[in-house]
This record gives sequence, structure tokens and C-alpha cells, in this order.
Amino acid sequence: MPDISVEEAVRQNCQAVLTGDLMRIMTDLTPEALGQMAAAGGGGAMAQMPTLTSFDIVSHEVAGDDHLFKISFTGDQNFTARATWRDVGGAWKIAALEMEQ
Repeated sequence: MPDISVEEAVRQNCQAVLTGDLMRIMTDLTPEALGQMAAAGGGGAMAQMPTLTSFDIVSHEVAGDDHLFKISFTGDQNFTARATWRDVGGAWKIAALEMEQ
């Protein structure tokens, strides 16, 4: 069981996105989610992230062991992330990730 709630893990990850903390962001991704991001062209975009000023957790749904979050980010570019978080070995990890403009 993770030491923190899934909501706190999501907030910490979103704050890392705002500050451009790529190491923290990558630590929160499972290999599958990283592969999805790379396949969608997001791997290169991580190094060229827009300046973001805020985030809003729009929704949180539970489906079995998965926690599905919809999060909107605002800044130079506005986008929405749909992230599936899961307890992986006692830590909250992003198991699936989709980006919307």
C-alpha cells in the first residue's frame, strides 16, 4: 500500500509538470505509459514542454484497481491529460496516459 493517497500522488505529479521536474514525471510513469507517450510523439515534447501556470483535477473515477483522472493544464498551451493511476509495488504510478488539446 502506498504511503500517500492517490490524490496526493496526482497533485505532486501535476506540480512536477508545472515546474518541469522531468525526473519526477518519469519516475511516476510505468514502462507501458512511457511507451504510450513516446508512440504518441510526447517523448520529444517532454524536453520542450510549454510554460504551464496551473492545473485542475476535473474528475476522478475508480474502476477496479485503477484510478482514472482527467486533469486540465493551462499556460502557454492548454491541454487535458487522462491518466490511469495504479498501485504498482506499493507506489502510485501512471499506468496509462492520453493527451488531448
